[in-house]
Amino acid sequence: MNARPSSRAARARDPLELVSLRQLRYFSAAMRAPSFNEAARECSISQPALSEQIALLEQVLGVPLFDRTGGRAVPTLSGHELERRIAGGLLELQSALREVPERADTISGLVRVGLVQSYGACWVVPVMRAAQARWPALSVALRRRTAHALEEGVLRGDFEFAVSFDPHPHADLEIAQCFVERAVAVGALPRRSRRLTLAQLAPCRLALLPSEYMMRRELDAAFAAQGLKPRVRLESDVFEDLVAAARVSGMVAILNAAAASSLAVHDAVPVDCVELQRKACLVRSRTRHHTNASRHLWDALVAGAPDLPSGWTAPDKARR
Repeated sequence: MNARPSSRAARARDPLELVSLRQLRYFSAAMRAPSFNEAARECSISQPALSEQIALLEQVLGVPLFDRTGGRAVPTLSGHELERRIAGGLLELQSALREVPERADTISGLVRVGLVQSYGACWVVPVMRAAQARWPALSVALRRRTAHALEEGVLRGDFEFAVSFDPHPHADLEIAQCFVERAVAVGALPRRSRRLTLAQLAPCRLALLPSEYMMRRELDAAFAAQGLKPRVRLESDVFEDLVAAARVSGMVAILNAAAASSLAVHDAVPVDCVELQRKACLVRSRTRHHTNASRHLWDALVAGAPDLPSGWTAPDKARR
C-alpha cells in the first residue's frame, strides 16, 4: 500500500489528484445509509474496506467527516457540507457516463461536404434537408469546388467526403458510383428529336461553361474529334445564365442532366455522345476516420441519388 500523505502535504496539492471517485461514492453512500454496514452492502464491499476508504478521504481533506465516538459514525458539519456539494455532481457524472453508449449512436456534429455545382439542388441539398429533419443535431457545411479540387480536398482532409463526377482512381480514395448522366441541350434546338448529335449542335449559337470546367474541355474535345468548330456565343459558370440565354436569346445551352433537372428544365434533349456521359460519385478517404454522422450522410446520399427524366440517364446507368 502506498504511504498516506500528510494532511499538510495533501492540502498543498490539487485534491482531485488524491481523492478517488470510489472514495466519494463510498462517502456519499455512508451519508445516506443508517450505518456503515448498510452503506457497505449498497456498494457491494465489506464494511472494513468502506471504512478504510472513508478514513483515507478524511486524511486527504484534513477534517473528520464522521464522529465515531460512542460506537456509531455520525456525520459532522463538514461531512454534511461535503455531501451537499458533491451529491448533485455525482448524479450528473453518473448520468453522463450512462449516456456515453447511447450517444455513440447519435447522429450529430459537423460534416463538411465538397461538391460540384450541378449536383447541389437536384441531389445533395434535398437529401441534406431530409437528413437534418431526421437528425436535428446534424450540421452540414457545403463547399463548391471543381472536380479536381474536390479530390485534392478529400485527400488533404478539407472535406469528410465529396460529391463529384468521374474521379480519378487513387489508392487512398473510396469511390461510390451513384448514377450515369448524359449531356443535354436546351433552347433554340435545330429540330425536335429524341437525341441530338454534335454535328447538329455545332452551327447553333451556343451557351457553355467556361473552359476551366472539365465538362467544357470534354465538349471541346468531342467537337474537335469530329472536326467540328462550335459557335460559342456565351460562357458562364452559372447554369441559370446558360438556361436564360437559351430561353431569352435564342441560344442553345449544353449542360449536364443533373444541372438541367435542378433548374426544372423538362424539355432538354440528350446529346448523342458517349464521351460526354459522366458518372456521379461520392468520394472519401480510405485512411481517415469517418464520424458516425459522416457515414450516415454518405449512406443517405447513396440511397437518395436522383432519378433523372426518362432519356436523360445514360443506358449503362449504375445505381448502388
